[in-house]
Amino acid sequence: MTRRLPWHPLLFAATIVVTAWLDAAVSPFAAFRSFAVAVLLALVLTGLLALALRSWAFGGIAASAVIGLVWSRQLVATLSEFASRMGWVAILWLGLIGLALILAVRAGRRAARRLTRDDVTGILNRVAVLLLVVTLAWGFVRGRMSEVGNDLGQGTPLAAAPMATDEPDGPDFYVILLDGYPRADVLQYAFGIDNSPFTDALEARGFTVATASHSDYLWTHVSVPSALNLAYVEQIPAMLDVIEGRAPRQPTLRTTIADNVAFEVARQHGMMTVAVASGFEEVAPRRADVYIDGGELNEFEISLLSSTFAGDVLNLVAPDFASGQQRDRIRFNLGIVGAIANAYLGSRLVFVHVPAPHQPTVFGAGGSAVAVPITPHFFADSPLERDEDPVEFADRYRAQLPVLNQLVLDAVDSILARSEVPPVIVLFSDHGSASAVDWNATQPNEADPARLLERTGNFFAALTPGRTDVFPNDISPVDIFRLLYDAYLGTNYGRAVPPVDGGQVPPIDASVLR
Repeated sequence: MTRRLPWHPLLFAATIVVTAWLDAAVSPFAAFRSFAVAVLLALVLTGLLALALRSWAFGGIAASAVIGLVWSRQLVATLSEFASRMGWVAILWLGLIGLALILAVRAGRRAARRLTRDDVTGILNRVAVLLLVVTLAWGFVRGRMSEVGNDLGQGTPLAAAPMATDEPDGPDFYVILLDGYPRADVLQYAFGIDNSPFTDALEARGFTVATASHSDYLWTHVSVPSALNLAYVEQIPAMLDVIEGRAPRQPTLRTTIADNVAFEVARQHGMMTVAVASGFEEVAPRRADVYIDGGELNEFEISLLSSTFAGDVLNLVAPDFASGQQRDRIRFNLGIVGAIANAYLGSRLVFVHVPAPHQPTVFGAGGSAVAVPITPHFFADSPLERDEDPVEFADRYRAQLPVLNQLVLDAVDSILARSEVPPVIVLFSDHGSASAVDWNATQPNEADPARLLERTGNFFAALTPGRTDVFPNDISPVDIFRLLYDAYLGTNYGRAVPPVDGGQVPPIDASVLR
């Protein structure tokens, strides 16, 4: 008699990843690896347990049980929080739930006596298929899968990029986002860091470093779409729909970033667009003509690991795994720009999002490794969110910044050495740091002005060959591409006019830092 094969562990593992992907509403490319790894591990686990138990049926049941246990981390955390908040009421409810489970198990055991192994395997296979189908159907109903077709048409790999045949007739634009990098006076105030060696080195290379630059927003997910779409987020129709509750945040946000105005204008002027992945999938411009990802863990994968006991297992056996991946991504993103400059002819706009000095701090003094465990707060900005000692937080920040600065200078030198025409290089950040404030719990109008300036006082420096005074000293991200294109592409954008009732943070006088 042919035995039914237990496919249910593989399908249950796949459903867990699909559920997380639908909830995050990120590109399917961000979840492909997680999906493949989860299914492969489920297959291996099933095979090993089948060998140990000498039965594919029992091996499959045991594997599904293990997968359920790994996935139950969020359930355990929810029940724990419920118990801590509700006290004896929670204990009563949990007791009733436990009793119901015991009765269900006993009833199931009685029913199981009348079922063969094949029957149980068949039932579990059908349940697993049904669960996956319902999950996908719910994704369609919620609109989470509406962009999948467009997502699958993202840019080609660098190796397969079209080769331009014409000599470049203008400078390439390299716009490098250093996520969460504060300007010099903010670094001095918040961390006691004298950043003049870095800014002096940039000025020696011809850069102009702004001293009053500021971000209009506190968060990457609003600062980046604003910069790439040459408008305040309140002036972007799709984002306004999100702000006013007429559309979900995702996939609206990532679509707004993927199909951005800055890339479209560059293409209209004959430029190829190249984007380098930051690992922050929520703000990934994946529809660049060429999209480059070094292959390190992305934000979705970290979130998936932290939501299951798989993250705890990794922390135990490889405590530096996730932080090592973050170091590799920072090095890759700043190292790849030289290869891009040397890869092919033709004008190009290169947008590189470097996830540093944004937390977590993963470099120590001299570039040594700093192990950071996988937690739900892996990417949290503030020591308050991260449950870290503020003094240790600041010490680590001070140790990492010189390492990052040298990597940036090396990247700049690599671009300059490999460019046939002197390139435009813009270094900027989307916001500053958060050394003393949890901005998830603090409104800007309630914050200490000096701490608010720490968050909005962002870094900006630009190398603009053949042009002077392209960017004002008080430049903000919304105006970067507007003024860049005005200077080099002949457009007439000028500076953006803030909306009357917008949510952006107005400029703050630097005197609050004294």
